Amino acid sequence: MSHLAPLLADAVVWDLYAGSGILGLEAISRGAAQVWAWEWSGKAVRQLKDNADLLGEADKVQVLRADVLGLAKQFDDFPAPDIVFFDPPYADFRDGGKTRAQVWELFCQLGERLNPGGCMVVHTPRGELSEQEQSALPNLGRRDYGNASLWWWHRPD
Repeated sequence: MSHLAPLLADAVVWDLYAGSGILGLEAISRGAAQVWAWEWSGKAVRQLKDNADLLGEADKVQVLRADVLGLAKQFDDFPAPDIVFFDPPYADFRDGGKTRAQVWELFCQLGERLNPGGCMVVHTPRGELSEQEQSALPNLGRRDYGNASLWWWHRPD
């Protein structure tokens, strides 16, 4: 999160495949103005809402139960993000095929919605992105942690 610290003040954060909402809630705790969280699992949606309530931040967190892959056409209905967290299931990358292509295409499309100077972060199995996938976002950065990689991309100002 320290990499994103300069962007967090009053930021609009999108958290896709939000799970328990920990990334969005951490962003709120560090000064983000609002989080839009998308998650498919009903259990995770309830947990995310409970976590926001528990922390007294429910007014800053909009939780939407939805299949993330079906959302691309609706993103214009939401405020443009300054930060995007994107954490699809590992199987979406490891299994390859159509789902992997859709997931990566969606991540790249999010870059078009990102406010200038904003940052997107995607969590994948370690080193999983191909050179072709990486080339879609010039200056895509990577850090490895155990069996995972975090990739980030900043939209030019």
